[in-house]
Amino acid sequence: MRTVWTAVCVLAATALGVAQQDAKAFLKQVQQKYRNAKSWDMQIDMTVEVKMGTNSSRQQVSTALAMQRPNRIAAKVDSGGIRVREIYSDGKTVYAYNPNQKQYQKRPAPPSFEGSTALLLGEAGLLLQFLDQDLDKMPENTQFQMRGTQPMGGKQTQIVEIRQGRGDGSNLTRLFVGTQDRLVYRVEYNETRRVPTGSQGGGQSAQQVQFSTTVTATLRYRSFDKPIPASRFRFTPPKDAKELKPPQGQPTTPP
Repeated sequence: MRTVWTAVCVLAATALGVAQQDAKAFLKQVQQKYRNAKSWDMQIDMTVEVKMGTNSSRQQVSTALAMQRPNRIAAKVDSGGIRVREIYSDGKTVYAYNPNQKQYQKRPAPPSFEGSTALLLGEAGLLLQFLDQDLDKMPENTQFQMRGTQPMGGKQTQIVEIRQGRGDGSNLTRLFVGTQDRLVYRVEYNETRRVPTGSQGGGQSAQQVQFSTTVTATLRYRSFDKPIPASRFRFTPPKDAKELKPPQGQPTTPP
């Protein structure tokens, strides 16, 4: 009986390993799809909810993003009308414009909007950062799993999960990817962990509460890997807009 149980465990572990490799291979195809694309034009609608103990906050972020490699960008990020920012790059100059305050900054365009430079795009840059990750070099406790299919917007999508755990919490990313076109149509991210709130005094250990972040993003594509007019990436500051310049010797950053 013990031999049978050992064989079952071995088979289960082998099947899990194969399933993880299949999920990782699928995600690599997704990454390659975006890396090979010369351009895309999309709308990203994102909801961010943060909870700490009994307190919570919720924010809606809408991003219109057009990108043409290597370094042309047109993005408008609207956080519920409260905070709006626009980023443009014609390949030579990057403009970061705040229409509410009529202020802008400019800087030379980077060679590309990949890696850490993707952060200039705010929430939309998170997608670019994922595409830039090496899945084979993620932490050892990372698990990749296929979670079936689900129709979305008239397309069949494959659900893939990326799960990571650590001592004080865990995070789970769920991607909904077109089974035929390998495009991401929805991203769900949840992170939970325990955080200290301060010492209780008297030598007692600090209290802890649960902190969680939930992000849901829906992606809609106007075009993918198709030419975008150069005029889309040009920006001329309004006459009544004020240019903000950083202190002398400091790099220019978006407002």
